[in-house]
Amino acid sequence: MPTMELDEAKARELEEKFDSEIRFRPLAPPAGKLVGALLVVLSLFHYYTAGFGLLQETVHRGIHLSFVLGLIFLVFPFSKRGYDRPAEGSAWRPFGISLVDWVLSLAAVVAVAHVPLIPLDDLAFRVGNPTMMDVALGAVLILVLFEATRRSVGWPLPIIATLFILYAVFGRLMPGILVHPGASFAQVIDHLYLTTQGIYGIALGVVATYVFHFVLFGVFATRIGLGQLFLDCAAWVAGRYAGGPAKVAIFGSALFGMISGSSVANTVTVGSLTIPAMIRLGYKKHFAAAVESTASTGGQITPPIMGAAAFLMIEFLNLPYTTIILAAIVPAFMHFFGVFMQVHFEAKRNGLRGLRPDEMPDLREAFRRDWPTVIPLVALIGVLMAGYTPYMAAFWGITLCIAVGLLNPRRRMSLGEVFDGLRDGAKYALAVGAAAATVVIVVGVVTLTGSASSSPTS
Repeated sequence: MPTMELDEAKARELEEKFDSEIRFRPLAPPAGKLVGALLVVLSLFHYYTAGFGLLQETVHRGIHLSFVLGLIFLVFPFSKRGYDRPAEGSAWRPFGISLVDWVLSLAAVVAVAHVPLIPLDDLAFRVGNPTMMDVALGAVLILVLFEATRRSVGWPLPIIATLFILYAVFGRLMPGILVHPGASFAQVIDHLYLTTQGIYGIALGVVATYVFHFVLFGVFATRIGLGQLFLDCAAWVAGRYAGGPAKVAIFGSALFGMISGSSVANTVTVGSLTIPAMIRLGYKKHFAAAVESTASTGGQITPPIMGAAAFLMIEFLNLPYTTIILAAIVPAFMHFFGVFMQVHFEAKRNGLRGLRPDEMPDLREAFRRDWPTVIPLVALIGVLMAGYTPYMAAFWGITLCIAVGLLNPRRRMSLGEVFDGLRDGAKYALAVGAAAATVVIVVGVVTLTGSASSSPTS
């Protein structure tokens, strides 16, 4: 049996503790059940549309964003003090959540839902000539979006987006090539709210169409035991050589990165096993942490599942996902090879041994136990290579993960664990969705002002 046994519950606990983007405030039972149900509904919505057809572009993105912003105000507190303990319910705090947060949540849903509810023919005429209702709800959406982004990912993005909006309004006062005629507040709202060059733009579409599905696949692939199999393979390949656990960390992070686009998830899952092993072997604590964090970061560029940037390339460069995957192989290899060589030289310099035979996993036993967990990943890659859309590949990957989890007698999931996977997969969508919508404000201002095409002679 392998000595590096992955405790998935502990890994999830550590991830929720140290990853600020999925660290929710403690909720009273009624609010916790409501939030859990809404997260599951969000995952089911994306799972269904991935397999049976996406909705009209603005409607699909609007449903995604309304869930994301509405939930953020329920699960992220106004300040860090809100993470301490569940608040008691009262007239001003229904279910332990302040009335202000309930109002902000409702305002976000109403403001987001307004645009998808406008008939397409009417929307075409409203662009450039917004009604007072459009301007008011657009302003509300921008404000609640900034607050939601601040709560989930911090101050920098809202500050940057605010500066860009000020630039759009006061561009005539800017120097040199940055000068432009300026736009009224209503024009800025119109461009950011009613067109696909603004909040409902490509970045939000990428998260709602691609990123969500692959993150959900990664959650289920880990739940059914694919992460443990990868870790056993890494230990068997690299563990016997000098500085074994550090090299296991590199290979394990590379393999785990194939099913997770999250560096934090990679670090806490693989690192919870490899960092203590490195320290026991003789590595300094700071070096062990640096090896794991550096290797885990490479998961962002490890095919077939990469970070959001890979899916943005699909949209902006108009390239198939298979091309992006093939192009990522070389930089991913160079990244892990560079980390590997540094670890090797450090191990040789300090005379650090590899794992003993009794510390090595039994690879034959590992494959006998967990071989079914490879099926979803093979199917996902096969569907991608066959030319189908990435979200269709993710749909079949998720479907097979659930099937393997329910049918595999050696590592069987219950229906409750399936719903837990749907809930946890949606957790990652909240901060990323708010950040994507805020980033697109920057892009929208650039297209509105024409800054991208400005030159000294223009």
